[in-house]
Formats: sequence, structure tokens, C-alpha cells
Amino acid sequence: MNKEYEVILENNTNNLSFLYKENKISVKVIYRKRKTISIRIIPKNTIEIIGPKYMSKSYLKKILINKSSWIMKTLDKFEYMDDSFTERKYINGEIFYYLGKEYKLHLIEDKNKDNKKKYAYISIKQDDLIINTNNNEKEFIKNELKKWYKIESEKIVIDRLEVLKKENEVINNLSPNIIKIKEQKKRWGSCTSQKNIYINSRISMAPIHVIDYILVHEFCHLVHMNHSEDFYNLIKKILPNFKQSEKWLKENSYKLSLE
Repeated sequence: MNKEYEVILENNTNNLSFLYKENKISVKVIYRKRKTISIRIIPKNTIEIIGPKYMSKSYLKKILINKSSWIMKTLDKFEYMDDSFTERKYINGEIFYYLGKEYKLHLIEDKNKDNKKKYAYISIKQDDLIINTNNNEKEFIKNELKKWYKIESEKIVIDRLEVLKKENEVINNLSPNIIKIKEQKKRWGSCTSQKNIYINSRISMAPIHVIDYILVHEFCHLVHMNHSEDFYNLIKKILPNFKQSEKWLKENSYKLSLE
């Protein structure tokens, strides 16, 4: 393997790292109750490998070596990405996504200071995400946008589930215990063994076809609590082109950020 790229398992600490263009990137190992192994690259330089609890670090190292070409290509792609999506400033002109489309943030500050109660009225008009407010402090605007996206996500999830259930008998016959929209930093969705489905409150930032994929993915976990071939075959039965949505999410999820 090219020495520019090397997977390292340190003897003294048993920690994994990935050498990328002379930069040593720590690999975060996450153990879960599962049978499969997955690798996740988070912009710009975060590598996670998720595997079964019994899996040794030496075996995970072999997996990383086998996937090194893909890891390098992904890191190459993120190397030139727009930092504005990972370092939010909440200023005019900053890009935010809604249903997969880009909108420019437009803050309109109310000069009337008589109203001591902080407020923010959020709307979309043409290509602008408009916020009328009497407080343009970064943390306040961020929290107001989080609330707005959560409300939008709740409405959109209800609408899309209605459509999916009408269009597909499999989805129509599946009933989770609860479906809850909540803030999650990394996961777009999760399904527990108690059949509780949790959906990321930023899901309304994604295109409709990606929202459908996330919902179908979690509903299929009601049948298969794993990422087996049967699980993905069930997704494909419901969404034949789900790979396109999965690809979009992998390539663009860093843009769907509020932090």
C-alpha cells in the first residue's frame, strides 16, 4: 500500500489511526450489538468504524485496509468542501437547506426595542430563508431555527408517511410503537427493539426522496433489526432506487447542519 496512506494499530494504546497525506487521523471505534461492520467518514477528518462488540481491533484494522481506497477518495472529496456548512455563523447570505434546496439566510432586525420579549418569525420567500427578529444573536437565531426545522420535520414526516402507506402495502402493514422527531447529532433515524422510531429533527432539510428513504429504512428495521441482505432487499422492494437517496445523503449530509 502507498505509504502516503497507512492504517496504524498502536501497540501501547491499542488505538487505530489512518495516515492520510501525512496527517494522522484517529479512528473512533464504536461497538454495538450488531453483526455487520460499517465505516463512516464525517467531514472533514473524522473516521468512525462501527462493529460487533466481540470484534478485535486487529480485525477492524484489516477492514480499514481493505476499504482504504474508498476512505481516501472520501477524504479527498471532503478536503475541498465548503467550511461554511461545518462552522455556522448565522449571518446574512449563509446557505441553509430546506427540502434539498439552498436558501440564503436573510435576517431582518426589528428596530423597535419596546418589545422586551425575544421573538423570531421564520418564513421562506423565493430563495431566502427570512427571519424577522428583535434579537440577532447567534445562539438565539440558532435555537429558533432548530425549533422551526423540528416543526417542519414533524409536518413533513406525517405527510410522507401517509403517501408511503398509500403507495406501499408493506409500509402500510408496519406499525411502530411510537414515531418521534428529536434532535440527533449524527443519526438520521433509529429504531429500538421496543419498536420506537426516532427521526432526526433536521430531516426537513433533505430532499423528499431522501426523507422517504430514511423513513423506509427505519420502518424496515421493524422487520429486520439488522443491516442484513434481507433488510436491504426489503428496502429495495419498497424503494427500488434507494441507492441514489443513500448516496445523496452520504455526500451531502454535512450540509444539513445547524451547529
